[in-house]
Amino acid sequence: MVKPRRSFQCQRCSRSFARLEHLQRHDRSRVFHPVPPQLRTPIDSRQIPRRNHTPVASAPSHLLDTRHERLWHRPSSNDVNHATPPSDQVLGGLDILASAVTGQSVSTPTPSQGRPMPGSHESFSSSLPVTVGQTPLVPDHLSSNPPGTISATGSTPFTEPFPGYAQSTTYDGDDFTSFLDSIPLPSHAYSPPFQPLPVFPELQFDALVQSQYSDKGPTETGSSTPSSSVLPRHGTQLPSLQPEGSHPPSKARQPKYTISVTSQCRDRILALLSDYSNVLHDPFIPSRHALSRCLTGYITGYHDHYPFLHIPTLNIDHMTPQLFLSMAALGSRYCREPDTSMALYRVAKAVTLEHIRRHFQSCGPSEVSVLSSASISESQDLLETIQSLLILHSVSSWFKDDPPYYESLSIQSYTATLLKKSGLNDLPLEDGSWESWFRRETVKRTILIAFCLLNILTITFDVPPVILAEELLLDLPCTEREWQATNASDWVAERSQKQREPRFQEALFSLFDNGQTTNARLDSFSSLGGLVLIHAILQNIWLIQKARRLPVSKSNSLSSSEIISFEQALERWCQCWEHNQESSTDPFNPHGPLSFTSTALLRLGYIRLNADFTSARQLHTWDPESIAQSLKSNLSFTRNDRLTRAALHCAHALSTPIKLGINFVAHTQVVSWSNQYALCSLECAVLLAKWLEAATVPNPEPGLTEQESKLLEFVIEMVMETQAGKSREWLLGNNARLSAIVTRLWARLFTADYIWELVNLIGRSLHSYADILERAGGD
Repeated sequence: MVKPRRSFQCQRCSRSFARLEHLQRHDRSRVFHPVPPQLRTPIDSRQIPRRNHTPVASAPSHLLDTRHERLWHRPSSNDVNHATPPSDQVLGGLDILASAVTGQSVSTPTPSQGRPMPGSHESFSSSLPVTVGQTPLVPDHLSSNPPGTISATGSTPFTEPFPGYAQSTTYDGDDFTSFLDSIPLPSHAYSPPFQPLPVFPELQFDALVQSQYSDKGPTETGSSTPSSSVLPRHGTQLPSLQPEGSHPPSKARQPKYTISVTSQCRDRILALLSDYSNVLHDPFIPSRHALSRCLTGYITGYHDHYPFLHIPTLNIDHMTPQLFLSMAALGSRYCREPDTSMALYRVAKAVTLEHIRRHFQSCGPSEVSVLSSASISESQDLLETIQSLLILHSVSSWFKDDPPYYESLSIQSYTATLLKKSGLNDLPLEDGSWESWFRRETVKRTILIAFCLLNILTITFDVPPVILAEELLLDLPCTEREWQATNASDWVAERSQKQREPRFQEALFSLFDNGQTTNARLDSFSSLGGLVLIHAILQNIWLIQKARRLPVSKSNSLSSSEIISFEQALERWCQCWEHNQESSTDPFNPHGPLSFTSTALLRLGYIRLNADFTSARQLHTWDPESIAQSLKSNLSFTRNDRLTRAALHCAHALSTPIKLGINFVAHTQVVSWSNQYALCSLECAVLLAKWLEAATVPNPEPGLTEQESKLLEFVIEMVMETQAGKSREWLLGNNARLSAIVTRLWARLFTADYIWELVNLIGRSLHSYADILERAGGD
């Protein structure tokens, strides 16, 4: 007996279907006719949310149903016109997943909105799903970005762009490229594919740390005195390891941008590379999906540390091949793809250097285009060539062989040459418009960040600086809020609240001014401005220390007057840092990590005033044993108040990781911090260890001062937090034991699987230094 064929009829349009799943798919199609809840029919006894029929309910189990439907239910001839493209089904699954994570409803496309195109945006709505007649929660200035531009989220805490959907509306199961196109790449910080690094909490140290997250700024919250600094400047001020009360939640930075590389964009780069066949033989260019991943890695991993690209207007479809490939080479490092990075680095370096050779050959060294007076196309080409050199420099500075670090020394010569030939202090004219402003600011930031990056080579490998601070006559850069404004109106609103940025030379002079002149005193600076100024101070310390090594010098150390002058500059820098509303000791500060990195360099300044580390580190040997032995043999200290103050800075820096847990911080936090933090930590560890050696000898002569005794007790308390069951007497059993333990705590911060080889070298060198101390103490 033949069973009668069942018919499943839609209650809204009267269409009939032979199979239940066809009716279910029809219900979820783009045809909008709401179905009341009582008419829903479950599949496999599970409730499946219907797209566009009713608001999507947030329940984690829905993801399994959507995935089951997407994988196994195929359209038939009866409902082919109503079948939802797979990318919509994938989006639906991710919408449901995001809804479950955030506890919010999720907006979905409507017929009036159409299918999202590459570069378009969808966001989590605050309460209700998008229905007919509603507008998606996307800013107007972001709703029409062309393909290949950067996609940005809204300003709400839980928003997520899903760029990069395919434009096709059909999907062939055997077409892998189409399948990849149909899968969005979530960048939301709390979606399972992207687990964020834990937020670095605020620590309320006694009379030292004030909340840095208030939009009012420290000066408006009662923190206006120098003694309230987040960094210690007086020997009697010690951080506490005792538990604090409740703290306001930190507003961690969320990933805001992704880059989607189209096939047309990749083809354009390949076509441009054909002009460099004389230096490139079968160049390696990864797929557009890999390029998208690598460029996004640059934005999320590197850009915030050196923000010289104007992200709101960045368009990779008009970018020069040298900058495009350099960004991809550096970004692939952050994606943990070293082989891809090396291949792209070789291509980018060859193209950049050949482009420079042709530029000089065509116009001559005396006729190089000037950034301020050349045509927009010529000056933009020159600017992007300089920027590509900076990025290549960042790739090559941190490895012994792949690529070799000495290549960064040659790249710095090209960089300095182009900057000086194109006008080190010449900026494009500004006519008051947003477009002319961000172009001028981009050139200024590129020059100033080049000064900082090249100065890192001086700090790291003890090579002479190629650009001196006295050569820079520019204004300091603007605030990060103003730089990140995404349209002209936001820029005008932000700029109207700010004063004009001071000139670099005036600001630097103000830090060293002893008050005898009539020049106005510097009150504050932007986050990037503070970074540039602290690099200038460090460069001057390096130059004076090197001059002291000349035969005509009567002493190998800085004079008292010189030390006082530099300490005054560092003190005033601290006060300006406090008045900057964007400053924070949180590396995941919503305004970027620049102010956090600057505080590490501040510690380095205090250290360099007490010891000449420049020739003792020997990092160019890339041998941990040689580095450790050189630090042990070539550095000596004399106990005094200034050394105690520097040691307090070092102890202060170590107290936070100990409080949070050394291993926890090493594996979840330090990985994403600037390399400058590791460079500064090496000297912090060694100086604190040497101070402890001198302070823990039996019956020290002269006896410990009150400040030294307090600092020693704090270090002991700090170490006992990490040494379960160890007594104070055991720690002081010999004058090397405490130093060795503290050094190994520092080393543990830099022994995780880091992206950069030099960071691991610092960790291994500190372990070797601790081994030397333990052998000396008989442990």
